[in-house]
Amino acid sequence: MIEIDPRYLTNIENKGQHPSLQVLYDLVSLLNVSVDEFFLPASSQVKSTKRRQLENKIDNFTDADLVIMESVADGIVKSKEVGEM
Repeated sequence: MIEIDPRYLTNIENKGQHPSLQVLYDLVSLLNVSVDEFFLPASSQVKSTKRRQLENKIDNFTDADLVIMESVADGIVKSKEVGEM
């Protein structure tokens, strides 16, 4: 999908070869992952990859979908509050 040689990608994945800056950019853009997770400590992360992926999905929701998502989020918050008691 990013038009690199499959052997190059295999070497990055399996042999730890460092990708070029352009290939790194292309991969994180394609996979919608946060570069911060690789370069910054966990405490200083602004948004995790999971959060970015979820936000990307939510961007395509209708208002009705968002009402459902808000209810799910409220349920998660409430279950955590009950668990803390």
